[in-house]
Amino acid sequence: MNAWSKHIIGLVCVLFLAACNHSPMFPTSGGRSYEVLVTGPDNQSVQAIASALQSITLDALPQEEEAFDVSALVRSELDQGTRYARNIILVSVDSTQLKQTCIRYEQNVYAYPQLIIHVDAPSNDQLQKDLPQCLKQISDALTRTEMNNAIINLREHHSMEASTMIEKFFGCRLWIPEDLRLVKRGNDFLWFSNNAARGMQNICIYRYESDSLRRQELLHKRDSVMLVNMQGENDSVHMRTITESVQFRVRREQNIQELGVRGLWEMEGDAMGGPFVSLALQQGHSIICVEGFVYAPEMKKRNLIRRLEATLYTLKINH
Repeated sequence: MNAWSKHIIGLVCVLFLAACNHSPMFPTSGGRSYEVLVTGPDNQSVQAIASALQSITLDALPQEEEAFDVSALVRSELDQGTRYARNIILVSVDSTQLKQTCIRYEQNVYAYPQLIIHVDAPSNDQLQKDLPQCLKQISDALTRTEMNNAIINLREHHSMEASTMIEKFFGCRLWIPEDLRLVKRGNDFLWFSNNAARGMQNICIYRYESDSLRRQELLHKRDSVMLVNMQGENDSVHMRTITESVQFRVRREQNIQELGVRGLWEMEGDAMGGPFVSLALQQGHSIICVEGFVYAPEMKKRNLIRRLEATLYTLKINH
């Protein structure tokens, strides 16, 4: 399933809703980002949804990784040990009350942040029949909510120094995570990194002249910018895009066109590489491009790259 092609719809609306529902009275939910508990009194339906969720993988990673960490538990109702889970899918089967499979959502019921997805079906046979369509809705809701959670966290915990620098150099807003403290400056180029020995995360922002967003031009400019700014021990070692890995997404909102890219990078002449995500916007006669990339050998990279992807969605061009 192509997760990148399913754009994060309604991001701002859900972000606002989640922020409004946040109450200091709620305990903090348990679990890490993209962890999901599937529960209900019927083992067949619980296992069906859990197995289907586990089959979803995230695109454009060096090794295959599941999009969600799923656990399944057969239980008649939520108790003190389960009600504070971060993401909960509650499944029920009732032929006396239902004629078709229904999905409904609740946020921050017992903890914060929390998403509870109710999946109610008249029978296990009907649930199996409806599962492909339900799975898309469930996956989109979980991804959208986790992205919103990351953006809310960034709003409260981003680097003010980095924001001021980006505003000055590029005339736009971008929330950089506080732990990306290492900064490198270039010509129309800024690079922020946590410079970590394990799980290195990076955000780059750069600009180039163009009157329109074109896919191949964006990839060419990316490699040109990285050739100059992302070099190794000598000039022959530099970052480049693995072109065959690239996936594009085009979206237009409020007369602003976005071009998103997901793919893999590698260091020419060195055994380094990993995933990247980027978002490009038109700014007058220029293109502003923001990119997150990860170098994390022997580590899972899903949550690292998802965190940087959320950072990209905070990009706002000042007019």
